[in-house]
Amino acid sequence: MMNAWILRPYPYHIYRMSQFVSENFIAIGWPGIGDLYSSDRSDVYQKVLSLYLSDYGDQYCRDSSNIIWKFRGKIATGELVLIVPFQEDGLEIAVGRVDSSYFFDARYDETATNDNGYNGFSHRRKVIWLEKRLPRSLLPMPIKKAFSKEVLHTLNLEGYNRLIELLETRGHNLNERWTMSQHRQDLVENSINMALTAMQQKTPELAKIFEDIAKEVFEIFKESKSIHFDLLRGRITHLASGIEAHLIPIDANGPCQKHCLSMALDKWNAPDGFCEIAKQTMNYWLQCLDENHGTLFFTSAWDEVDFLENIKPQIDAYAKKHQVAIILMTAHGFSITYIK
Repeated sequence: MMNAWILRPYPYHIYRMSQFVSENFIAIGWPGIGDLYSSDRSDVYQKVLSLYLSDYGDQYCRDSSNIIWKFRGKIATGELVLIVPFQEDGLEIAVGRVDSSYFFDARYDETATNDNGYNGFSHRRKVIWLEKRLPRSLLPMPIKKAFSKEVLHTLNLEGYNRLIELLETRGHNLNERWTMSQHRQDLVENSINMALTAMQQKTPELAKIFEDIAKEVFEIFKESKSIHFDLLRGRITHLASGIEAHLIPIDANGPCQKHCLSMALDKWNAPDGFCEIAKQTMNYWLQCLDENHGTLFFTSAWDEVDFLENIKPQIDAYAKKHQVAIILMTAHGFSITYIK
């Protein structure tokens, strides 16, 4: 049986209900412990212990690591989640279906005193909301009784059954389970093979990096109908830690590396879109001409006319002595838009 999880929307003690609902994700706090994508339960405990023991003690670290592990390792894609604020913050809850595995977004790992919108909620999962503003008054008593002060816990069996009944009466078909079609799987696999073949011929050093990333991305394609670019950013960041790659925009001021991974995962002209990320990458090239051997771009939007007129000449000049490949990602796979 699938679970339903009850989550309090207060990562790092900051109320995030509106962000959860508007941006289609859930998150927990505990900033500073890093990416947990490859961590097992004991790793999580050790990371919490090393950072929080001196201030909060061992019992806090044990309790915290249990919550974090549930969020990281126990919640399954497709399970239900109820976001329940304390009553003084709202009389409505949100109900959604978890739409991704765990991912870490380093941009939201800040621990500043003042909330700047990025504080302490970097451990995340994507969600498809079924109900964004469900009044508590409509909830059956077994569900209400299950609410507690715990950050994260499962709804009991009676509450789960009553929740399913409630959602079905409100028009939600909970028997539907999305699975990747064979047609889409073939499209994605063929696009990976085509891109890899071209890269092995022209940019062999980048081909191995792409192959490893493509395997991870394929798993993301299998999880959901859409590409979750936040999840993708987290996976690429995790993989980069093992290949000594400079990440843009995350490592904007980091040291020069043999390889550069540039992630332009937004609209063409957005702050995290290709135009701006290309500028940051070119600045990196100027500083690291000797150390850098090749750059692999991943982009989610493409404008061929603007690229040819304003960006390509500069990349061409750099590519005379360095490997450069630009990969466009869509819901159906990969395509190479530039390679030299």
